[in-house]
Amino acid sequence: MKRALIVTFVALLMQGCSSPGHKEFYTQAAPTKYPPTKKTMVFKYANVNLKEIYDLLFSDFLIIGRSGFNGPYENPGRSVSYAKSIGADVFISTSQFKEARTSFMNLSTPTSSTTYISGYSGTGSFYGTATTYGTQTTTVPITVNRYDQDGLFLRNVNSVVPLWDRTEAQYKKTESSNLEGLWFNENYKLNLYRSGQQLVAFIAGEPKKRDSWGKGQLKFIYGVDSGVGIYLMGDKTPMPAQFALNKFGHLEVVLITSKETFSFAR
Repeated sequence: MKRALIVTFVALLMQGCSSPGHKEFYTQAAPTKYPPTKKTMVFKYANVNLKEIYDLLFSDFLIIGRSGFNGPYENPGRSVSYAKSIGADVFISTSQFKEARTSFMNLSTPTSSTTYISGYSGTGSFYGTATTYGTQTTTVPITVNRYDQDGLFLRNVNSVVPLWDRTEAQYKKTESSNLEGLWFNENYKLNLYRSGQQLVAFIAGEPKKRDSWGKGQLKFIYGVDSGVGIYLMGDKTPMPAQFALNKFGHLEVVLITSKETFSFAR
């Protein structure tokens, strides 16, 4: 137990003392700098090519800077303040496990030893304690998982309405579809209809999770013919996905990057 506490303490100490890696390894990409923003959306991915994610989902945004480093996993949320300070409206990142490294650290911890003393003198018995203090050196193995981590800082220079802010106002209903209507699962009720060559689904009521979603907001969109599109996660992270009816008649959503699955029933 003592060794586990020491390792935990060291890990927290190392994390707390280091500055965000995305800030430390930032490289300016845009020809000019931008004023700070008040809000930055942060989207994190894993085991993907970040340039491909950008081309697929964020190409309407200007890349104002890049970052890349290898080290212990860093929560992208630690870079929000820096992203705001350089004028990024969106910060996207990806991480991929590289290796586990083990090193050894010598830690000195205080020790104490108490001796109980008793005896007899000419005036009677006596009792007491004697405490000695020192230090003890413990060699602790520390294993750290290291990840390749990349980031892109993006600016909405053309004031486009991003996917996570789109509503029914951006999509007109066109021809009818046999999938048209209300769909639901344990968290969301959706209104789905066809708009041109795409099927779009919007929040039809208050989500049970009561997160950042509201009525009329876009939840997913995909091509009528391809079945490929974009699903917005609970935190509004856009994810490439495959859409299809399964053998039970449920509309199944399979995330392309992780194979995580969601489904909706009528």
